[in-house]
Amino acid sequence: MIRALAPLGLLWLLAGAAHAHDGGGVCAAGTPAVSAAHAALDAAPESLPKRFALADALIQANCYPEAVRTLEEGEALHPRNPDLQTRLRNTRSLSSEQTYFAGLEEAEVAARVSRNLLRCSRLGELNACDEALKLRPDDVQIVLAKADAQLKINRPADAEVTLRRARQLAPNDANVSTKTALAQQQRQAALNLCKRREDDAALAACQSALLRGAADEFDVHSRLAQLHQQRNESAAALASYVAADALHAGDRNVALGIVALTDAGPRKDAVTLLARGSALLTLERGREALAALRQAQSLSPSLPDLRTLIGRAEAIALTEVPPKPAAVAPPAAAVQVAEARATPTVAARRYSNAAEPSRSH
Repeated sequence: MIRALAPLGLLWLLAGAAHAHDGGGVCAAGTPAVSAAHAALDAAPESLPKRFALADALIQANCYPEAVRTLEEGEALHPRNPDLQTRLRNTRSLSSEQTYFAGLEEAEVAARVSRNLLRCSRLGELNACDEALKLRPDDVQIVLAKADAQLKINRPADAEVTLRRARQLAPNDANVSTKTALAQQQRQAALNLCKRREDDAALAACQSALLRGAADEFDVHSRLAQLHQQRNESAAALASYVAADALHAGDRNVALGIVALTDAGPRKDAVTLLARGSALLTLERGREALAALRQAQSLSPSLPDLRTLIGRAEAIALTEVPPKPAAVAPPAAAVQVAEARATPTVAARRYSNAAEPSRSH
């Protein structure tokens, strides 16, 4: 019976069976192959080869129930065709297998979610939380478990971001509001510690309180830069200063920090040079800013705001007094001549004494 199938149709059916055993995939009924086969059958609805071609295209697109319906509709036109009956029997079998294996896959997914959720909620393992969310991204219970895990390891800013997602999924859930208030309180405590102390605990507090898009993000980046700079952690300090400058250009303390670190450090990438140029503009050092910004332009011409900054630097540079040329040291021979002129010779001293007979020679 199978030999009655067209070679290409058989190949696609076998491929469909492999997909079914692997859990299959979502039906992609809008593929070009399916659309073309639909159009061909619409133009000749009694054509059995065109109906087979559409069924094969649907199987290839993981649309098994649709393939079954397509073949069943052909039975009214070709009630005793053996090829049609064979294809219909095989396609129904594939559709049943897809449903069966999809059920197995769903059970396996549910078991994995349950294991990861247990590790997330009981042990506070963030990796387990993320694994569970990959499988169930819209499960508010998992999202809340992740927020709890983040709070347990003192990451309140991250917990606030996670709870925003929970709010989208469950806008009226009182539990989300309670956990959000707790995260905000914990973050405020971290902010206070970040600002008040100078030790490693302050650095950790600043890092845990850093919340992207918050009104205090600039302040936290600036504080992080100062703490890193105190520890001679130049790369981390510069990264925090650059982040602060990107949020709020024109702060003098940030500008001084960037200039000091770029004077001392070897980094010459486009982003660093852009930050240096912006900082020098804040300090009204137009010529130096222009040099840094043109270097950045040579490395990455498409950096945002680069042309605007170059225009500002050029305008400031025009108003600056040109630096005085460095004094050139006179040649050694000239120094010797000057010294000789300034020091009387022995003969000259004798001559001057001759005019004074009362003085001993």
